[in-house]
Formats: sequence, structure tokens, C-alpha cells
Amino acid sequence: MPLQVNLRLLERIPQKLVGELPVVEFAADFHDEVVRFTKPLQYDLEVIRQGLDILVQGTLSIVLECSCARCLSSFETQLEIEDFSAFVPLEGEDAVPKDGDFADLTPLVREDTFLALPTKPLCRPECRGLPVKAPSRDSRLGATPSEVTSTSPWAALEKLKL
Repeated sequence: MPLQVNLRLLERIPQKLVGELPVVEFAADFHDEVVRFTKPLQYDLEVIRQGLDILVQGTLSIVLECSCARCLSSFETQLEIEDFSAFVPLEGEDAVPKDGDFADLTPLVREDTFLALPTKPLCRPECRGLPVKAPSRDSRLGATPSEVTSTSPWAALEKLKL
């Protein structure tokens, strides 16, 4: 079920929305090799009507399954958006989608969650990445490990006898 707010009730009093949004509701079409949504999005929002607009404030939280950008290992991390805030018109070009007396806040939550995703997640800050290639691989080119560390990246190829 999408994240909806009743506009008739909102005219009289602010509404508090607390719950979770299943992955299929807000990120079913999201495909990324590094970040994956596996658990529902937790939300704690307060919605206030201000004339022809609504103000949505609160927190969003979700557990992400990520692949480390350096070592490629899988790990879970918590994404917290503690100061979620959106001022949304009810009419016009940028209006929130409405279905009768209900306004759908799911696209709003989806957009801010996607913008907060890590671009290069790390399993730990001190991750050094994949291990360095063994010098024995360079020995096939006829170079010794001490020669591999020369200043020119082409040094090993220059020693080939063709």
C-alpha cells in the first residue's frame, strides 16, 4: 500500500504517519549493482496543510545491502534521513499525485531516498580494496619483481624479445 495522507482530515488537524513502506511499493523498478533494497523503508512523518500546499517533515530509515566499492564484499548498512522535509503543492505542475481525498507521498519519499544513497559504499572506512596482484604474474614477461617497480609502466614490455 502506498504512503498516502487523507487531505480532508489534513484540513482540520496535522497528521502523524508512522509505519513501513514495502520495497515493491517504492523501489520495485530500482536496479543497481552496488546498492540493493532488501527490507522495508521505515518512516515517521508529520504532515501539515498550509493553504494549497502540504509540508512533510520527519525521518526515513532503511537497511541497504551494498557491495563495497573497493573490495567488492557484501555488507549491510543503515541509511538514515533524519531531517526529511518537503514542501509540496497540491495543485499545478509539481502537484503530488492524488486519488480522491488521498495524496500519494510515495514518489516524494522515493526521490529523497534515492538521492541519499551512497555512490561508493565502503564496508569499512579503512578498507584497502582488493589485494595487489602477485609479482609472479609479471614474471611471465621476463621481469623480476624488482624491475616491475620501475618508474615506467612500459618497462616490462620493453624487455620483451620478439
